[in-house]
Amino acid sequence: MEVWFSKSIIATFFVVPAFIAIPFFKTRFGVDPLVFLVWYFTGTALSISLYFVVIGKASMLLPSVNLVLAFVAIGFAFGSIANGSLFQAVGLAPNPGIPPVIYATSSIIVFILSLFLASKFPAAFKPVSADLSRLAGIFLVLFGLYLLAGGRLIGRLGA
Repeated sequence: MEVWFSKSIIATFFVVPAFIAIPFFKTRFGVDPLVFLVWYFTGTALSISLYFVVIGKASMLLPSVNLVLAFVAIGFAFGSIANGSLFQAVGLAPNPGIPPVIYATSSIIVFILSLFLASKFPAAFKPVSADLSRLAGIFLVLFGLYLLAGGRLIGRLGA
């Protein structure tokens, strides 16, 4: 098994408690999902920073001022809207599993956009797999997740 695949599986299992905790803390303690998000990502950032310190690579946390500013700008512009909307949706949805399924459809966009960017800007983006069976696999997994989250098939199959 490739490392990226095993890390993806690990991430899948370890994100579950966060998605379950969002509606729990909202219902039980009245915690706004955005407040949960702030402290969740604070804990995430602190634990990963500690990891870099422990392995002796703390200097990697500050690559250059320009790169740090770029990371913060991406987080400010995109991460705040994406994660804020996702955490709020999880807190509001009839089942907290539905919003992450919808969110996961971004993988299709990333797959196609990665192919385009790698072909148009090879100096900036590494080559990516263009295997259509992987794209089909993404569609099948997302469709399966849709069904698991309560989606229905049209017609007799969904009755």
